[in-house]
Amino acid sequence: MSMQRFVWKAVDTNGIIQHGVWLGAEISDIQTRLKNEGYFPVDIRTRRNWQSVFIPARKNFQWSYFARRLATLLEAGIPLLQALEIMTFHEEKLTFQMEQWKRIKERVEEGSDLSEAMSLLNPSPNSFVLSMIKAGEYTGNLGKVLSEVADETDQDTVYQKKIKAALAYPLFLLLAVIIVLFVLSIYVLPMYEKLFMGMGTELPLLTKVIFVCGRKLPVFLWSGFALITGGLAVLRLTSPDLWKKRLQHLLGRLPLSAKVYRLRDLVQFSRMLGRLLVAGIPLLEALRLTAGALRGREMLELINQLVLHVRQGKRMAPLLRASKVFPMEGAEMIAVAEETGQLDRMLQYVTHMFRRELEDHLNRLTRMVEPALILVIAGLIGLVAAGVMLPVFDLSTHLE
Repeated sequence: MSMQRFVWKAVDTNGIIQHGVWLGAEISDIQTRLKNEGYFPVDIRTRRNWQSVFIPARKNFQWSYFARRLATLLEAGIPLLQALEIMTFHEEKLTFQMEQWKRIKERVEEGSDLSEAMSLLNPSPNSFVLSMIKAGEYTGNLGKVLSEVADETDQDTVYQKKIKAALAYPLFLLLAVIIVLFVLSIYVLPMYEKLFMGMGTELPLLTKVIFVCGRKLPVFLWSGFALITGGLAVLRLTSPDLWKKRLQHLLGRLPLSAKVYRLRDLVQFSRMLGRLLVAGIPLLEALRLTAGALRGREMLELINQLVLHVRQGKRMAPLLRASKVFPMEGAEMIAVAEETGQLDRMLQYVTHMFRRELEDHLNRLTRMVEPALILVIAGLIGLVAAGVMLPVFDLSTHLE
């Protein structure tokens, strides 16, 4: 069997995210090697070649849809293997989703657990889905756990769409500003400049500045577009499986989107940690799994410190209080939960609090940015109009 390059992401014993590229025949080889070296695999996928940059990849598997269908069958009392058979036997032409279900069914028939069979797929579900399913298998409550996985995955998708929509609208208005400036500099300003130069009149300073900026603006815009496009292309070629994460990290440092991504990480942290604890996964392992779902550097550093504290038998609350990333109100709620032994239940309230704050911030961001960019557009057009009309006014006064 030919060897392939696999890009992997895993959590080490200290809870730190590690990345690498290894050769292997199958994903199971990389997974076994990671476990033997003390890593907990979070994501393993084949490294794409140059063709994958230009040829679209196959659509990702819809894990929430799979989990909900399988949960319905299991809760109806149908055995796992028969439920997987029902999900695949009636389809004459297998779609990508059906192929994945069929692979899962074949591996379960060979004696693998459902979580193990799903972990060998490419693309495989994230660590949250795999850990929840594994916990459901251990507790004998797989149907209920799959329903919870579907609900959480759907809810997370909804919030991701809200974040993208809130950030896309300001970008759309910014693009409108750029288009307006480009049209003015290419079509409108050269016409008036040629007209005024033909009259041989002395132009006001504002008009001269606008004409100079109009001549240089297209070059500046095209250069900026080429630089951004080239940078993204190079990033995708050199790091095909990490370029999206690096782009999101860059967006997480911008003024408008920094708080959005920080709140998203807080919601992800409390939601995933709470669900894993409810499923019966120990706190230390739950923290390591949670680290694999976070993207912000500050939150990852906080999780790494929490892993070290919990391993030493310390509580999380003091470290959360001292952190500049975690809100004080949430830290106090977790402190009370650790004293009463109801951390999993309290994390649900913390998640609800962070989600409400995220929604409020997204609404405020949209309400603030929309009128600001509209005023910018109106101001730029007004400034250009004033610069163009000043020579006309001067000419009219001379004629009088």
